[in-house]
Amino acid sequence: MLPIHAPKEEQKLPIYLTEHDLKLLLQTPKKYARFENHILRDTALLKMFIFTGASRSEVLSMNWEDIDFGKQIITIRKGKGEKERIVPLHENLSCDLWEYLQTRLPLSNQAIFISYLGNRMSVSNFQTLFKGYVKKVGLEDKGYTIHKCRHSFASLLHQNGVDLLSIKELLGHENLNSTKIYTHTNVTHLNR
Repeated sequence: MLPIHAPKEEQKLPIYLTEHDLKLLLQTPKKYARFENHILRDTALLKMFIFTGASRSEVLSMNWEDIDFGKQIITIRKGKGEKERIVPLHENLSCDLWEYLQTRLPLSNQAIFISYLGNRMSVSNFQTLFKGYVKKVGLEDKGYTIHKCRHSFASLLHQNGVDLLSIKELLGHENLNSTKIYTHTNVTHLNR
């Protein structure tokens, strides 16, 4: 029996949102936000996932002090193993966050994303919000979840020529093997 090895488990390619689907998703708060003052918050929240590759817990635990508008960087503090990492603050996200911050002044809560009650947004609140937007824009059959925004971030970076080591650092992966799954997205580019 020693020379017999179990077959390797098939590696499934990650589902990720296409650029077209991301654009559709980012337009939903303007059309479907429950309250007028949530348009900015929800847009900034969705962009935070899409432009940083941060996980759900990382984004929801962020505070305003983690964003440096001067240096255009975000410090992600609550990653796996409590490791810190720095990611660039995309200009598109920066503008929306700055505008959203102005609606929150004076700050009574350091959490970036808060619920309508003024508390830090919970995971269940955000999941409900995300699923609602995905459904309203007609993408519910594609299997998109909050975590797929992280896959989208990495996949689209790789498609646009960013090397795996840089993506590994941006995602906060320990091992390059965790990042290499995103190489599948560049096959079309390689064929061209």
